[in-house]
Amino acid sequence: MGVVQRLTRIALAATQPRDRWISRGPKSAQAIALTFDDGPHPEHTPKLLDILAKLEVTATFFVIGQQAARHPELIRRMVAEGHQVANHTWFHHEPTRLSSLALAAEVKETRALLEDLTGEAVTLFRPPKGELTWGKIRTLWTLEQTIALWNIDPKDFAFKGPGDIAAWEANYFPARGDIVLFHDNHPWATTILPQLVEKTRALGLGLITLAPWIKAARLRRHASLLNVEPAVTA
Repeated sequence: MGVVQRLTRIALAATQPRDRWISRGPKSAQAIALTFDDGPHPEHTPKLLDILAKLEVTATFFVIGQQAARHPELIRRMVAEGHQVANHTWFHHEPTRLSSLALAAEVKETRALLEDLTGEAVTLFRPPKGELTWGKIRTLWTLEQTIALWNIDPKDFAFKGPGDIAAWEANYFPARGDIVLFHDNHPWATTILPQLVEKTRALGLGLITLAPWIKAARLRRHASLLNVEPAVTA
């Protein structure tokens, strides 16, 4: 990621409400959020869902449209088990190869499929590799998408075995509002989830989807416009 993109992230995180741009939760949060990209995968995602169910943890899944079309039963299972399903484009192309117009088309196609499968509005979007231009940001906001990034990235897509992610987990200490990026088209996250969840709960923190933080931010923004106190805080 270049300097300009890093500065853009910092500026947007500092100036935009979390119902338009979220790269971490509020510092006052009592939880962290686990997120999973690039699925659903026919082998790894069901195993991950089994572990999350056993641990009684809900997460946010940023799914690729063509994968969702191939495995609709996994999307339905995610929703049935309390997880949040979000948009990660249709094909997951290299960001530099995708124009704003093409991005809009992929977002719309994926959103239509996911809304048909879940029966819920899908307005949360994560760009592949987290890379966006100002033009694409404007396009996404025109489409009423909340852009979701992350602040904790173990880079599990590059791991070669369970020892790699175990070493990362041993050195990660959850903090309020963390948004952790994993990938459910790889098997590694499943190997450390029990330890990570135990560590998080021992610190007095929960594990939630991104939805409550975004909802609270939306209520605060609307309350601010109306000059009244918000009914919900994050």
